[in-house]
Amino acid sequence: FGRVVVLDGMDMTVRKGEILGLIGPNGAGKTTLVRILLGLERPDRGTITRRDGLTVGYAPQRFDRDPAIPMTVARFLALGSKHTPAEAEAALDEVGATRVIGQQLSQLSGGELQRVVLARALLRKPDLLVLDEPVRGVDYTGEAELYDLIGHIRDARGVGILLVSHDLHVV
Repeated sequence: FGRVVVLDGMDMTVRKGEILGLIGPNGAGKTTLVRILLGLERPDRGTITRRDGLTVGYAPQRFDRDPAIPMTVARFLALGSKHTPAEAEAALDEVGATRVIGQQLSQLSGGELQRVVLARALLRKPDLLVLDEPVRGVDYTGEAELYDLIGHIRDARGVGILLVSHDLHVV
């Protein structure tokens, strides 16, 4: 950014069924790298190569909710998507959050919100899941459950996962 080099000499491949951990302290450039990989930011130089037809599901590091906007989980999952209500319910079931489908997004706990955001990413039927700090705002027990869930999704779907975190010990 400007004269500050944030990323240099990066090379990575995420294969089907693989979980690749991207780990570093806050401010190290992890989210910047993810945003470049997703095409949300452009690198100053270098190339990004993606497999033709690659479908990516993304769960961002920050997902702020405005309590003034009334939106149920079902409506959130339907926004900009072409899936059926049954597919949305199946995605919520896969992440263990079926019971929140009618709740207001603003009333969910941190763990419930992370599961809903993950369900939304899964609705894309991705080849690659990019999870940027997926346990942010979740208590310690919930963290372990979410990491177990991520492993289960990898096993069940054979999807590649890029898992971004600042916490080496937990990952």
